[in-house]
This record gives sequence, structure tokens and C-alpha cells, in this order.
Amino acid sequence: MLVGKTATVKSADVEPAYFTDTHRRHVGSSGVVHAVVAAIPRENPLVKLKFPPDDRIVFFRLSDLDVHHTEPAEAPQPHGKRASHLPDA
Repeated sequence: MLVGKTATVKSADVEPAYFTDTHRRHVGSSGVVHAVVAAIPRENPLVKLKFPPDDRIVFFRLSDLDVHHTEPAEAPQPHGKRASHLPDA
């Protein structure tokens, strides 16, 4: 299970086509895996990383990350109330 694990964004000779300035800013930085989103190809899902100190969320492909499997996972942080972004009925 990857959620709660720390992962570092790899530096590569060839930058992935999806990288934006936001992705480039985090190369070499470590964040906490917040979620894994199934994608095609299945073996290379999207990984939602949360970066300190401002908890910025950025999505990366798993192949662009070094996951620190030997470190203990952080306890998951609770999200806000479900549908809290919707107006009250």
C-alpha cells in the first residue's frame, strides 16, 4: 500500500511530456502519497503527492517517483466533510 508513504520525484534525462512548471519545481523534493488513481497503463498509475509545508497537491506517474518503501507510512489525514463544497440544501 502506497498511501502514507514518502516519495521523491526523480530527476530524469528526458522530462515526461506531462510536466509543467509545477512538476519541475518539485523534482528532487519529497512528499507524502495522498492517493493512488487507477490509470492507463495500469502498472503506471497517477499518484497524488502532498508536499510540505503548504500541503500543495501535485499528481505524478508512479514511474516518475522513488517510493520510500522501507520507511513507515504516515497515518492518513482526514479529509473535510463529504460534499462540503456543495451548498446546503
